[in-house]
Amino acid sequence: MPTPPDPPTPSGVSRRQRLRNRMGARSFFDRAAHWLLTGAPWWLLAFVLLYTAGGAFLGWRAAYEVLVGLTAPGQTQHSAFAYVLSLSGWLLVPAIIGGAAGYFLGRQIDARRPLSEEQVRERVANPEPPATPEPDRDRGLRIRSLAELEAEGGEGRRFVEKYVAGPHTRNREVAEEHWSATVQFVADNWARLEGLTPVEAAVEAERLARAAAFNAAQMDRCFVCDQNHRA
Repeated sequence: MPTPPDPPTPSGVSRRQRLRNRMGARSFFDRAAHWLLTGAPWWLLAFVLLYTAGGAFLGWRAAYEVLVGLTAPGQTQHSAFAYVLSLSGWLLVPAIIGGAAGYFLGRQIDARRPLSEEQVRERVANPEPPATPEPDRDRGLRIRSLAELEAEGGEGRRFVEKYVAGPHTRNREVAEEHWSATVQFVADNWARLEGLTPVEAAVEAERLARAAAFNAAQMDRCFVCDQNHRA
């Protein structure tokens, strides 16, 4: 009884197509890998042919000594060819060392990049809209209003009540202006604020201004009011 023929196997991908796919995939490599796959084999082949010709003309030992610089090219029988071989040796060693160092340094730099190349390209193509800065007063110093201090409750509320009711006789608008002027004065004249970020400077200036203004308010006084009276 005849056996049935084997089922046909799928044709799959031909070797020619595989080779074309691999050649087309070279563009996805980085520069170093792309050069190693495309340029390096030709340079290596040229060097092997040159060294083989040197061994045939000069002898293998003489060709090696000329290549590494142990023998002067002029001391050989074919000095012109020996100079070419010696020059290739002088160029080959720095190229190998420099290429290896550049490759490893590039890998270290890429490993420490906070963003990948794709992320950088995405941000360049689709930049984020600039954030709207919060309106600051006087050179970007963020001075909180009395209402913000009062909303803290506790010490902040007691300070606002004393500061408004005492030296400013409950005139909230005048108290607000004098409070901003006091904080700005501290920020402009206090050496401890130098070197701080705008946020840190605002916090420190507010803390110092609140302490000074609260002590003055205990005696129903205000620094800005006193300055205006003197003027």
